[in-house]
Amino acid sequence: MSRIAKTTLVMAALSLILLPLSALGTRWELFNFRIGLLLFMLATLTGLTSIVLSALYTRRQNDDKSRRTLNYAALLGLPALAFFSLNLFSGGSTPMIHNVTTDPADPPKFVAAPAQRGPGTNPLEYTPELAEIQRSAYPELQTLTTELSAAEAFQLALATAKRQGWEVYLKDEQNYQIEAVATTRWFGFKDDVVIRVTNSGSGSEVDLSSVSRVGKGDLGANARRILSFIQDFKAEL
Repeated sequence: MSRIAKTTLVMAALSLILLPLSALGTRWELFNFRIGLLLFMLATLTGLTSIVLSALYTRRQNDDKSRRTLNYAALLGLPALAFFSLNLFSGGSTPMIHNVTTDPADPPKFVAAPAQRGPGTNPLEYTPELAEIQRSAYPELQTLTTELSAAEAFQLALATAKRQGWEVYLKDEQNYQIEAVATTRWFGFKDDVVIRVTNSGSGSEVDLSSVSRVGKGDLGANARRILSFIQDFKAEL
């Protein structure tokens, strides 16, 4: 087997090892999330390199074993590159914010979340600067209006939050407020969500805020989470 084939195979295998390690290590808090992201980028880089080397050198090999090895290495390098591309496609153009709401003028206020978040986490405050960025990036985030009473909307919102897989840690039935934590699927990042239900003239209004605990940007995860909740809520009306 040629040296380039061996090298490419090692890089591809390294990519395949680093990809789950980056996620599991972050999710299980074996290391800081920044290390997890660095390992993820390294997995992508080594995977991409193995694919490029395979494309460049496969036809130049004199033996079948080297050619097969290079082809196999290219396949091993695909998962990291595919996962990176998926994330880039789903949220690569989103702004570098991690706090969104359906009511930029008067966002729901967190009550229990500060006790749930450790040191070094992002602030919960929603600023006018965030509101300006959000209105441009996510104009679809709007208050959810319903003909249900506030009490009925609260119960439906609670059931919807649980269907979404969120862990509810505040259920205030008197003030119609819910707070929960949502965990992302891959890295296990924790994002706090607050739901506020208020009476309106013809029913009630439901507003949400979703804030990442770590990271400057969220690749659009918080906005997608709120939109998913609204869609799920409406489907039960």
